[in-house]
Amino acid sequence: MNLSQSFYVKPAAHEVVDTTVSLYLDQRPAVVGTVVDQNGKPVEEALVTFYRADAPATPVSALYTDELGRFTFGPLEAGQLYHVKVFKRSDAIRALEQGN
Repeated sequence: MNLSQSFYVKPAAHEVVDTTVSLYLDQRPAVVGTVVDQNGKPVEEALVTFYRADAPATPVSALYTDELGRFTFGPLEAGQLYHVKVFKRSDAIRALEQGN
């Protein structure tokens, strides 16, 4: 069973908005999953991207996995084919040198 709700908020400067959100039954599907490495350990901060798999592929959303490698995406359009890509950068990062 999926539950959902949405709303808009436009806070003013220095304002704290307090709200209660009531969730309602939602028939639309969702995708939940866990990203693990080759040893079966959860992968934190892996980039998960969602595309509609029509031609041309249309980006839908992107998110990062949590500390347990979990991600959740939805709601989705029932019957629509999606292409999901997962990417985790290596620790070998080179700083870009700026020229003068």
